[in-house]
Amino acid sequence: MNKTLEINNLTKHYGRVKAVEKLNLVVNPGEIFGILGPNGSGKTTTLGMILDVIAPTSGSYAWFDGENSVTSRQKIGSILETPCFYSYMTAVQNLRVAAHIKECTFDRIDEVLKRVNLYERRHDPFKTFSLGMKQRLSIAAALLANPPVLILDEPTNGLDPQGIAEVRSLIKEIADEGKTIVIASHLLDEVQKVCTHFCVMRRGVKLHDGSVSDILGETNYVTISGKDKERIKHVVESFDGFRGLTNENNGLLVELKDGFTSYELNSYCHAQGVTLGKLDPKTKSLEEEFLKILSEK
Repeated sequence: MNKTLEINNLTKHYGRVKAVEKLNLVVNPGEIFGILGPNGSGKTTTLGMILDVIAPTSGSYAWFDGENSVTSRQKIGSILETPCFYSYMTAVQNLRVAAHIKECTFDRIDEVLKRVNLYERRHDPFKTFSLGMKQRLSIAAALLANPPVLILDEPTNGLDPQGIAEVRSLIKEIADEGKTIVIASHLLDEVQKVCTHFCVMRRGVKLHDGSVSDILGETNYVTISGKDKERIKHVVESFDGFRGLTNENNGLLVELKDGFTSYELNSYCHAQGVTLGKLDPKTKSLEEEFLKILSEK
């Protein structure tokens, strides 16, 4: 399989409102692909169209190199918007309903509950669950048929910091199993910490797409410190990757040449008998790059 999903000029208009306009995207196997944009940018509409929930105005999309929609739909687990379960039913009972709808057996219910860390609460009513637990139960339902693709619409929306961390960790664990994940989110931090690739949408139009690592690039600045600042400064200046440095209150800000890393700098210092007490690479922020993309378009 060469492409998990290919979108060609996908468009959705609601009268004069252009919810999505001529969207082109490719998602490859194993990627965690983030569709990033503010509320109203067309993220949920896009997911609705590729899941056959919303009829597009024009354009097309193809799953798994063009498989027919019935076969491909069985390979996709999805969560659109708010978790929807029966409040008076337990986690197990709700997943049995979900399994019946998905036309799959009950065999994996215990397994997916353990997977999302809800097994100990499997006999508790859904109404007693926290928002984070409800979201994890949604993910469990999406995993019932063991699909190779998972689609999540704002998976951490409304969660507290602990709930966000739990769901984020779960997404990474699922991706490590080789599944392809598509996430719609307006949270820059979520995309930066979870996704391998992303696109930026605004008012239904794609502004950018690519890998997260490419847009953030290599880090060229490192803050370092140690017991003998002058000795450290002398050693660093003899490093092949050294470009420049600036004195800071508690250390030195070192600029490295392209292609050199903080790991290599640390190794060099150690080889020269210098132990660094602090080494802090200065990484780019996706927020900075996101604002740059918006300002350029």
